[in-house]
Amino acid sequence: MSGKAERTPQAEWLDHLSDAGNYNRWIFDAIRPHLRGRVLEVGCGTGTFSTLIAGTADHLTAIDLDPDFVLQAQRRLEPLGNAVALQGDATRSLPEDAFDTVVMLDVLEHIEDDGAMLRALAARLTPGGRIVLKVPAIEALHNSMDRAVGHHRRYSKTALRDAARRAELAPHAITPFNAAGIPGWWWNGVRNKAVAPSAQIGGFDRVVPVLAALERVLPVPVGLSWIAVFAKS
Repeated sequence: MSGKAERTPQAEWLDHLSDAGNYNRWIFDAIRPHLRGRVLEVGCGTGTFSTLIAGTADHLTAIDLDPDFVLQAQRRLEPLGNAVALQGDATRSLPEDAFDTVVMLDVLEHIEDDGAMLRALAARLTPGGRIVLKVPAIEALHNSMDRAVGHHRRYSKTALRDAARRAELAPHAITPFNAAGIPGWWWNGVRNKAVAPSAQIGGFDRVVPVLAALERVLPVPVGLSWIAVFAKS
């Protein structure tokens, strides 16, 4: 019997995401207008987005709970000179610095008390600072893939607005993202999958440039995710 530890669904998703260059660029293009100054990235994973964020930030501090993920992120960020990756539990302790932007991409849904997390992050923001989120949308779509990676919830627009206000933040923008991903997520849930097949993700990534162009021309009323921006007054 092999002594190799079984890989988690979260690690598999991060591997797939690392290879999905078009999809990553689409997400980054959606959040880039909201990034400025000193940035804190919470839940950086293996650093897939960290390198992109560091390219536009004055300085990036990236944190993640998983030490193996942090090691990979550190290797990616080391050559850049304006970024650091730290291991830590953001729900228990955050860096003491003040930040102009906080980024959480597919992270808030993993945190049981999302309100407490947002309040803690708001306390680290400079005046006028922003929290930039990507979170799963459509509450009724919660399925086996959400459960496999530890999603406590998917969000409605109303739930996001309420979360912002409870943290004394203004919901600056809440925009649907990736309508084309909805059927695939639903179908994989019907089949009780934990992670979408790599071939399916690769095929989706190849058509992302077309999907991104369509959503720019024809804004969608709903998406698989929300891109949300909360502002501190």
